[in-house]
Amino acid sequence: MNIRISIIVATYNAENTIKRCIDSIACQKTNEIELLVIDGGSNDRTMDILKSYGNLIDILKSEKDKGVYDAWNKALRIATGEWIMFLGADDYFLPDAISFYLDFLQGKEYVDSIDIICARCRLIDETGKYLRTFGTPYKREIFIDKMEISHGSTLHNRKLFQEVGEFNLDFKICADYEFLLRKKMSSFFIDREIFVMQVGGMSSSVKGVFDSYRVKQHHRITSQYRNLYYLIKGTCGYYCKRLWYWVKK
Repeated sequence: MNIRISIIVATYNAENTIKRCIDSIACQKTNEIELLVIDGGSNDRTMDILKSYGNLIDILKSEKDKGVYDAWNKALRIATGEWIMFLGADDYFLPDAISFYLDFLQGKEYVDSIDIICARCRLIDETGKYLRTFGTPYKREIFIDKMEISHGSTLHNRKLFQEVGEFNLDFKICADYEFLLRKKMSSFFIDREIFVMQVGGMSSSVKGVFDSYRVKQHHRITSQYRNLYYLIKGTCGYYCKRLWYWVKK
């Protein structure tokens, strides 16, 4: 049977969350699903946990890398699926999400001509508290200003990587955003939550805001003044959120 979806998970010292992530895949995995886990040389219990799954994980590698996008690129070179998904170690699928995507791919004759299939994700905090639903339909005119699609719940056509290449390691935090700016994508949106993402990390930092600024400078997709506006807005928004959390505590 052909592999329809390759699920790629990058990990590094993720002993507190990786079991939740892999368990959410294990209960839904079929012969049409390929699971690749690329670890960045963890020195905690991450690898022990991953090895406990045995053959459930089709490809498991651990070695030092240059970050999450380097791990994704390594996995892309050996993945065999027609469609590719990327999850972080903090992320996990909702029940029946994978089977829903498989049914969707099976039922649409035109699906092979689509670059990306997007859906929504559920955002939670580190305690598991629901925050909001994230993810909108891909629209180029909105996307050039900010990343509004849920990358983790997005299926990427394998042909897309053959066309535009791998992730650019010059961008440590927003290489997924940069990748999706390389062309106007043909897309389909599914108004359904597919997975859960725990907020935080580098993408929710000032460094993330600045990396997004660098991406837009790299592609020259907007004016310098407009780009600076979003840089200032994002930075101020980050510190306002930090202040709000501090006051709330």
